[in-house]
Amino acid sequence: MNLIHLSLMLIFVLVSLALFLWLGLNPFAVELNPLKKRRLYLAGAKLKTAERIAIRLATLFRQTRCTRKKFLIMMFASAAGGFLAGMLLFGSIDLAAVTAVCVLPAPYIYLTIQSAAAAREEIEGLENTMSVISNAYAGCDDIVKAMELYVEEKSRYIPLYLRTPTPFDEFVSEIKFINPNIEHGLYRLAAKIKNRYFAEWTKMLILCHQDRRLKFALFPVVKAMNDAKSMQVESDGMMVRVWRDYLLTAGLMFSVIPMMRFSNAEWFFILTTTAIGKLLVVLMLLTALATAFYVMKATKPSNR
Repeated sequence: MNLIHLSLMLIFVLVSLALFLWLGLNPFAVELNPLKKRRLYLAGAKLKTAERIAIRLATLFRQTRCTRKKFLIMMFASAAGGFLAGMLLFGSIDLAAVTAVCVLPAPYIYLTIQSAAAAREEIEGLENTMSVISNAYAGCDDIVKAMELYVEEKSRYIPLYLRTPTPFDEFVSEIKFINPNIEHGLYRLAAKIKNRYFAEWTKMLILCHQDRRLKFALFPVVKAMNDAKSMQVESDGMMVRVWRDYLLTAGLMFSVIPMMRFSNAEWFFILTTTAIGKLLVVLMLLTALATAFYVMKATKPSNR
């Protein structure tokens, strides 16, 4: 019973922590003076971890057209499905609870894979966008004005009701009305578009903001992005093969446990009831989770 209570308490703590992070709540935070809060916000150009996570999730939702409510429902469904699968596989409540915790990131991994196609569609026009802004900046020596010129030109022939805000529209609006720190805005812009060439280009823009003589170093980055696009088709095929092999391997690894119930009941009893056996099962679950994140990182498109 102690193990059951401990497992349930662990699930409650992890779910509560996830909700606090998701809603941006901090019960230990001390309210700062508004002027001091504004000064601290403007002083830091680089993104905080919480801000980076929020931007990542917002970008993921935009690319997959998923809502926050739907994502939370998917997380709870994954936890419930993991708990049920754990009960069917192991017949143990505490192992089922650990399984439920290990499958909580499944919706995030699924949306990340789904977002790859949408991200590639966005990147198709990204090279042209970077080229236009680089040319505009080379002529006016003003990053915000160059972004404005691009946004105005892009939206000139699109009716107002059909316009969809892009990260570049958001950059201009944030600099004008929220936070005038250009470096911070460029870091936010780089976080919204997951592309290594775009990240390098924005870092170069930050250097240009400090020294305008570096503005002509923007064009080699745009050319390098064009050269890398031909490798994308091969990367897509590799991603499918790697995920297929990973799922097949994970399925074979866990299929041994229910087969053991019928072929060798004594070993199954040792594996699911003793401390050493449960530790081995937990290590298997953690290994499967860690390798899933590794595969997700390894199968990112080559230009991301």
